Amino acid sequence: MSQLKDIRKNSGLSQSKLSEASGVNVRMIQDYEQGHKNINTAQALNVYKLAQALGVTVEDLLEI
Repeated sequence: MSQLKDIRKNSGLSQSKLSEASGVNVRMIQDYEQGHKNINTAQALNVYKLAQALGVTVEDLLEI
């Protein structure tokens, strides 16, 4: 499971609620969570928006 998915679930947010809160397209969130797109190579602004909406740091979302 991806860091993003773990953090999102622990925050009690659905993918659509995270999309609304962050402004990141729900399909992009799905792609990051399912590994179809690598969040480590995502646009910095998208990762920043997701981190802000989840109340975590950008580093928390990266797959290291």
